[in-house]
Amino acid sequence: MADSNFFNHVGLGNAGSYQVSGFPWITGSSAELATATTVRHRFPFVSKSITLINTNTNNGEDLRLHFVSGTRTAITEDGIEGAQTCIDWAAGSNTNDVHAGFHYITVPAGNASVTLNVKCAEFYISNISGNNDLKYEVFAELTRIPVGRMPHLTGSGQTDWHGRIL
Repeated sequence: MADSNFFNHVGLGNAGSYQVSGFPWITGSSAELATATTVRHRFPFVSKSITLINTNTNNGEDLRLHFVSGTRTAITEDGIEGAQTCIDWAAGSNTNDVHAGFHYITVPAGNASVTLNVKCAEFYISNISGNNDLKYEVFAELTRIPVGRMPHLTGSGQTDWHGRIL
């Protein structure tokens, strides 16, 4: 006889939440992304995967995808309106810096893309190319897991700078 007290709920450790196709979530740059800025995108539910497409065509117009802001001040809104200037990643003065610690994925220009099978509640895109007016497209698959169940991402592999020489 089955245990009547057992309930299968969506959650971070629930395999079924990730085995089914995700709900689509699509966005892009609503305006051009200026150099040395970071933009946050928040999901309504925890992601199953994220695809970032760099639609810029000129050599060197690369974008960075990361899971912690990499800015000195909090980003308060999604999209370009919430963009904040990136901290000075070349100086390496901040020991908890995304850029100085190389805690990002670079997506090169030329319609290159990266797909990450990752659960998160938000992600960030930075333009460190030295070129203004960069554009991008994002496709994500979302679970039905509430974002409130997702822990804040920080620490080793996210923000800790291990003294790598630039």
